[in-house]
Amino acid sequence: MFRATKSASKIISRSYATANVKAPLALHGIEGRYATALFQAAVTKNQLEKVETDLTKLSQQMSKNAKLNEVLSSPLAGKVVKEKVLNSFPGLSETTSNFFNLLAENNRVNMIHEIIAEYTNLMKAYKGIVPVKVTTAAPLDNKSLSQIKDIVGSRNLVKNFKQLEIVNTVNPSIIGGMVVEFGDFTVDMSVSSKIAKLDKLLTGNSIISYPTYHF
Repeated sequence: MFRATKSASKIISRSYATANVKAPLALHGIEGRYATALFQAAVTKNQLEKVETDLTKLSQQMSKNAKLNEVLSSPLAGKVVKEKVLNSFPGLSETTSNFFNLLAENNRVNMIHEIIAEYTNLMKAYKGIVPVKVTTAAPLDNKSLSQIKDIVGSRNLVKNFKQLEIVNTVNPSIIGGMVVEFGDFTVDMSVSSKIAKLDKLLTGNSIISYPTYHF
């Protein structure tokens, strides 16, 4: 499916045309284009789930093996070395192996984390799963997360999806409140956002007039 050349963009464009498959999610950036090309190739080979399994295994190994991460991200490791390392995992599908070769040839192996994340997003969209990221200053309890899930799920924005996946991310810098993100939508109800808006409102207004009272 993939043929290595010097131009990654040409290869990806060719993959789009050859696959003739519309991705369930529009992705942007280099990592998005590679992930989309891989998704389309996997569809034509009927290997969507197998490719997902291959990438999951690689991701798990990279999270546990610092040396593996170092080799794949290092500019000092050549294309041949990276290609051999990636293809050393047993049981890879033909589509995954060819894709790894493509990444090595085009010096994009260092983006493997981002590409895997984008492919995961494509698979979730394909399965009708919409990830909902809820950022709070402190962890939310299950009851609160369930309430957020019910509220988001009742909106027309996600009516075409079969399942909501709520992920609570903790970021103390937002001080309080929450930021809810799903799809292209972001609802910022954080205290830090309100403070920033107040700061912007008062910027340039250093002189504040107060009413004068006469007694």
